[in-house]
Amino acid sequence: MDGPIKMEVWMGNILAALYCGSSALCISLLTIQFYYRYIALCKPRILERLRGWKLSLLFVPCFICFAAWFSLVHYGMHNTPEKQHFMRKVMAEIYGVDLHNSSFIGPMYYSYDNDGLCTWRWLDIMASVACTCILSCGLSVIAFCIWQIYTKLKSVELSLSAKTRDLNSQLFKTLSFQTIVPLIMMYDPVGAFITLPFLQIEVGTLGNYVGASAGTYPAIEPLIAIYFIKDFRNAVLCRRKRTGTKLNYISNNSQTRNSDVFSNSFH
Repeated sequence: MDGPIKMEVWMGNILAALYCGSSALCISLLTIQFYYRYIALCKPRILERLRGWKLSLLFVPCFICFAAWFSLVHYGMHNTPEKQHFMRKVMAEIYGVDLHNSSFIGPMYYSYDNDGLCTWRWLDIMASVACTCILSCGLSVIAFCIWQIYTKLKSVELSLSAKTRDLNSQLFKTLSFQTIVPLIMMYDPVGAFITLPFLQIEVGTLGNYVGASAGTYPAIEPLIAIYFIKDFRNAVLCRRKRTGTKLNYISNNSQTRNSDVFSNSFH
Protein backbone atom coordinates (compact mmCIF):
# COMPACT_ATOMS: atom_id res chain seq x y z
CA MET A 1 0.00 0.00 0.00
CA ASP A 2 1.05 3.60 -0.43
CA GLY A 3 1.50 6.03 2.41
CA PRO A 4 3.85 6.47 5.37
CA ILE A 5 4.27 2.71 5.78
CA LYS A 6 6.23 2.62 2.50
CA MET A 7 7.64 6.14 2.54
CA GLU A 8 9.32 5.96 5.95
CA VAL A 9 10.21 2.58 7.45
CA TRP A 10 10.49 3.89 11.01
CA MET A 11 7.11 5.59 10.78
CA GLY A 12 5.51 2.46 9.35
CA ASN A 13 6.91 0.35 12.19
CA ILE A 14 5.34 2.68 14.75
CA LEU A 15 2.01 2.71 12.92
CA ALA A 16 2.01 -1.08 12.72
CA ALA A 17 2.67 -1.31 16.47
CA LEU A 18 -0.11 1.22 17.13
CA TYR A 19 -2.49 -0.84 15.04
CA CYS A 20 -1.64 -3.93 17.08
CA GLY A 21 -2.12 -1.89 20.25
CA SER A 22 -5.54 -0.77 19.03
CA SER A 23 -6.53 -4.43 18.67
CA ALA A 24 -5.60 -4.97 22.31
CA LEU A 25 -7.57 -1.84 23.22
CA CYS A 26 -10.63 -3.21 21.46
CA ILE A 27 -10.30 -6.57 23.23
CA SER A 28 -9.88 -4.93 26.63
CA LEU A 29 -12.89 -2.66 26.02
CA LEU A 30 -14.93 -5.77 25.28
CA THR A 31 -13.74 -7.25 28.58
CA ILE A 32 -14.71 -4.09 30.48
CA GLN A 33 -18.12 -4.17 28.84
CA PHE A 34 -18.80 -7.65 30.23
CA TYR A 35 -17.39 -6.66 33.61
CA TYR A 36 -19.77 -3.69 33.75
CA ARG A 37 -22.70 -5.97 33.02
CA TYR A 38 -21.53 -8.30 35.78
CA ILE A 39 -21.36 -5.60 38.45
CA ALA A 40 -24.62 -4.05 37.21
CA LEU A 41 -26.47 -7.29 37.84
CA CYS A 42 -24.51 -9.13 40.53
CA LYS A 43 -22.68 -6.35 42.41
CA PRO A 44 -24.93 -3.27 42.41
CA ARG A 45 -23.14 -1.83 45.44
CA ILE A 46 -19.93 -1.58 43.43
CA LEU A 47 -21.85 0.11 40.63
CA GLU A 48 -23.20 2.71 43.05
CA ARG A 49 -19.63 3.67 43.92
CA LEU A 50 -18.75 4.19 40.26
CA ARG A 51 -20.66 7.42 39.88
CA GLY A 52 -19.54 10.46 37.91
CA TRP A 53 -15.84 10.65 37.13
CA LYS A 54 -15.18 7.36 38.95
CA LEU A 55 -16.80 5.51 36.08
CA SER A 56 -13.81 6.47 33.94
CA LEU A 57 -11.62 4.31 36.19
CA LEU A 58 -13.00 1.29 34.34
CA PHE A 59 -11.09 2.40 31.25
CA VAL A 60 -7.69 2.59 32.97
CA PRO A 61 -6.94 -1.14 32.43
CA CYS A 62 -7.83 -0.70 28.75
CA PHE A 63 -5.18 1.96 28.21
CA ILE A 64 -2.69 -0.10 30.21
CA CYS A 65 -3.32 -3.04 27.86
CA PHE A 66 -2.93 -0.73 24.87
CA ALA A 67 0.41 0.62 26.12
CA ALA A 68 1.64 -2.84 27.12
CA TRP A 69 0.72 -4.43 23.79
CA PHE A 70 2.25 -1.57 21.82
CA SER A 71 5.50 -1.86 23.79
CA LEU A 72 5.62 -5.65 23.46
CA VAL A 73 5.10 -5.50 19.71
CA HIS A 74 7.28 -2.48 19.01
CA TYR A 75 10.25 -3.56 21.12
CA GLY A 76 9.81 -7.33 21.35
CA MET A 77 8.84 -8.06 17.74
CA HIS A 78 10.61 -5.20 15.99
CA ASN A 79 11.88 -5.21 12.43
CA THR A 80 15.35 -6.76 12.04
CA PRO A 81 17.57 -7.61 9.03
CA GLU A 82 17.30 -11.28 9.95
CA LYS A 83 13.52 -11.14 9.74
CA GLN A 84 13.74 -9.24 6.46
CA HIS A 85 15.92 -11.97 4.98
CA PHE A 86 13.64 -14.72 6.26
CA MET A 87 10.41 -13.15 4.94
CA ARG A 88 11.77 -11.55 1.78
CA LYS A 89 10.98 -14.41 -0.60
CA VAL A 90 7.47 -15.03 0.74
CA MET A 91 6.50 -11.36 0.70
CA ALA A 92 7.89 -10.90 -2.79
CA GLU A 93 5.95 -13.88 -4.16
CA ILE A 94 2.62 -13.17 -2.45
CA TYR A 95 2.51 -9.37 -2.21
CA GLY A 96 5.30 -8.21 -4.51
CA VAL A 97 6.86 -6.23 -1.66
CA ASP A 98 10.54 -5.63 -1.00
CA LEU A 99 10.91 -5.81 2.77
CA HIS A 100 14.17 -3.88 2.71
CA ASN A 101 12.16 -0.78 1.80
CA SER A 102 8.96 -1.58 3.70
CA SER A 103 8.05 -1.66 7.35
CA PHE A 104 6.64 -4.68 9.14
CA ILE A 105 6.44 -6.12 12.62
CA GLY A 106 6.17 -9.75 13.66
CA PRO A 107 7.63 -12.39 15.98
CA MET A 108 10.40 -14.75 14.91
CA TYR A 109 10.73 -17.48 17.51
CA TYR A 110 13.84 -19.27 16.27
CA SER A 111 16.38 -19.27 13.47
CA TYR A 112 19.07 -21.57 12.10
CA ASP A 113 22.71 -20.65 11.71
CA ASN A 114 25.08 -21.80 8.98
CA ASP A 115 25.76 -25.03 10.85
CA GLY A 116 22.05 -25.87 11.05
CA LEU A 117 21.81 -25.22 14.79
CA CYS A 118 18.55 -23.79 16.10
CA THR A 119 18.79 -20.52 18.01
CA TRP A 120 15.81 -19.45 20.09
CA ARG A 121 14.91 -15.76 20.01
CA TRP A 122 13.83 -15.25 23.59
CA LEU A 123 12.85 -11.59 23.26
CA ASP A 124 10.25 -12.43 20.61
CA ILE A 125 9.11 -15.46 22.59
CA MET A 126 8.63 -13.50 25.82
CA ALA A 127 6.77 -10.75 23.97
CA SER A 128 4.43 -13.31 22.41
CA VAL A 129 3.89 -15.05 25.75
CA ALA A 130 3.02 -11.71 27.35
CA CYS A 131 0.53 -10.94 24.57
CA THR A 132 -0.98 -14.40 25.03
CA CYS A 133 -1.32 -13.74 28.76
CA ILE A 134 -3.21 -10.51 28.06
CA LEU A 135 -5.58 -12.39 25.75
CA SER A 136 -6.02 -15.20 28.27
CA CYS A 137 -6.75 -12.82 31.14
CA GLY A 138 -9.36 -10.96 29.12
CA LEU A 139 -11.03 -14.18 27.99
CA SER A 140 -11.01 -15.55 31.55
CA VAL A 141 -12.68 -12.39 32.90
CA ILE A 142 -15.33 -12.59 30.18
CA ALA A 143 -16.00 -16.28 30.91
CA PHE A 144 -16.32 -15.55 34.65
CA CYS A 145 -18.70 -12.64 34.08
CA ILE A 146 -20.86 -14.64 31.67
CA TRP A 147 -21.20 -17.51 34.11
CA GLN A 148 -22.10 -15.21 36.99
CA ILE A 149 -24.65 -13.34 34.87
CA TYR A 150 -26.20 -16.60 33.67
CA THR A 151 -26.40 -17.95 37.23
CA LYS A 152 -27.99 -14.74 38.48
CA LEU A 153 -30.61 -14.72 35.74
CA LYS A 154 -31.52 -18.33 36.42
CA SER A 155 -31.83 -17.72 40.16
CA VAL A 156 -34.39 -14.92 39.74
CA GLU A 157 -36.19 -16.29 36.69
CA LEU A 158 -39.18 -17.61 38.65
CA SER A 159 -39.65 -14.25 40.37
CA LEU A 160 -39.91 -12.33 37.12
CA SER A 161 -43.03 -11.45 35.19
CA ALA A 162 -43.54 -12.77 31.67
CA LYS A 163 -42.58 -9.37 30.24
CA THR A 164 -39.33 -9.23 32.21
CA ARG A 165 -38.49 -12.86 31.41
CA ASP A 166 -38.86 -12.05 27.73
CA LEU A 167 -36.56 -9.06 28.12
CA ASN A 168 -33.97 -11.11 29.98
CA SER A 169 -34.18 -13.77 27.28
CA GLN A 170 -33.39 -11.12 24.67
CA LEU A 171 -30.49 -9.85 26.75
CA PHE A 172 -29.10 -13.35 27.25
CA LYS A 173 -29.20 -14.06 23.50
CA THR A 174 -27.40 -10.78 22.94
CA LEU A 175 -24.83 -11.69 25.56
CA SER A 176 -24.25 -15.10 23.99
CA PHE A 177 -23.66 -13.77 20.49
CA GLN A 178 -21.54 -10.90 21.80
CA THR A 179 -19.33 -13.65 23.26
CA ILE A 180 -19.21 -15.96 20.24
CA VAL A 181 -18.57 -13.29 17.60
CA PRO A 182 -15.44 -11.78 19.22
CA LEU A 183 -14.11 -15.30 19.80
CA ILE A 184 -14.31 -15.93 16.06
CA MET A 185 -13.23 -12.47 14.93
CA MET A 186 -10.64 -11.45 17.56
CA TYR A 187 -9.48 -13.98 20.13
CA ASP A 188 -9.09 -17.03 17.87
CA PRO A 189 -7.39 -15.21 14.93
CA VAL A 190 -4.94 -13.32 17.13
CA GLY A 191 -4.21 -16.42 19.22
CA ALA A 192 -3.66 -18.54 16.12
CA PHE A 193 -1.43 -15.88 14.58
CA ILE A 194 0.78 -15.97 17.69
CA THR A 195 0.88 -19.74 18.30
CA LEU A 196 0.89 -21.35 14.83
CA PRO A 197 4.51 -20.37 14.07
CA PHE A 198 5.56 -22.40 17.13
CA LEU A 199 4.18 -25.47 15.33
CA GLN A 200 5.98 -24.55 12.10
CA ILE A 201 2.66 -23.88 10.39
CA GLU A 202 2.77 -21.07 7.86
CA VAL A 203 -0.02 -18.53 8.20
CA GLY A 204 0.39 -17.11 4.71
CA THR A 205 -2.31 -14.81 3.39
CA LEU A 206 -4.64 -15.96 6.18
CA GLY A 207 -2.71 -13.53 8.37
CA ASN A 208 -4.64 -10.75 6.64
CA TYR A 209 -7.79 -11.99 8.37
CA VAL A 210 -6.39 -10.98 11.77
CA GLY A 211 -6.20 -7.28 10.97
CA ALA A 212 -9.37 -7.25 8.88
CA SER A 213 -11.50 -9.00 11.51
CA ALA A 214 -10.14 -6.89 14.38
CA GLY A 215 -10.95 -3.74 12.41
CA THR A 216 -14.44 -4.94 11.42
CA TYR A 217 -15.68 -6.24 14.77
CA PRO A 218 -16.37 -2.83 16.42
CA ALA A 219 -18.86 -2.10 13.63
CA ILE A 220 -20.56 -5.50 13.98
CA GLU A 221 -20.87 -5.55 17.78
CA PRO A 222 -23.74 -3.00 18.10
CA LEU A 223 -25.67 -4.74 15.30
CA ILE A 224 -26.01 -7.79 17.55
CA ALA A 225 -27.84 -5.80 20.23
CA ILE A 226 -29.98 -4.05 17.61
CA TYR A 227 -31.05 -7.38 16.14
CA PHE A 228 -31.83 -9.31 19.33
CA ILE A 229 -33.28 -6.59 21.59
CA LYS A 230 -36.79 -5.77 20.47
CA ASP A 231 -36.82 -2.15 21.67
CA PHE A 232 -33.60 -1.38 19.81
CA ARG A 233 -34.87 -3.12 16.69
CA ASN A 234 -38.15 -1.23 16.74
CA ALA A 235 -36.34 2.08 17.24
CA VAL A 236 -34.06 1.45 14.25
CA LEU A 237 -37.00 0.37 12.07
CA CYS A 238 -39.07 3.33 13.33
CA ARG A 239 -41.80 1.07 14.68
CA ARG A 240 -44.17 2.53 17.24
CA LYS A 241 -45.02 0.66 20.40
CA ARG A 242 -48.56 -0.68 20.45
CA THR A 243 -49.00 -0.09 24.13
CA GLY A 244 -47.36 2.04 26.72
CA THR A 245 -47.19 -0.68 29.34
CA LYS A 246 -44.26 -0.67 31.69
CA LEU A 247 -42.21 -3.59 32.87
CA ASN A 248 -43.35 -5.40 35.98
CA TYR A 249 -40.53 -5.29 38.45
CA ILE A 250 -39.50 -7.89 40.97
CA SER A 251 -41.06 -7.40 44.36
CA ASN A 252 -37.70 -7.56 46.04
CA ASN A 253 -36.09 -4.11 45.82
CA SER A 254 -32.54 -5.33 45.29
CA GLN A 255 -33.61 -7.73 42.54
CA THR A 256 -35.64 -4.98 40.92
CA ARG A 257 -32.67 -2.63 40.85
CA ASN A 258 -30.38 -5.35 39.51
CA SER A 259 -32.72 -6.26 36.65
CA ASP A 260 -33.26 -2.64 35.69
CA VAL A 261 -29.56 -1.77 35.77
CA PHE A 262 -28.71 -4.92 33.81
CA SER A 263 -31.18 -3.92 31.12
CA ASN A 264 -29.59 -0.49 30.88
CA SER A 265 -26.12 -1.98 30.68
CA PHE A 266 -26.85 -3.32 27.19
CA HIS A 267 -27.37 0.17 25.73
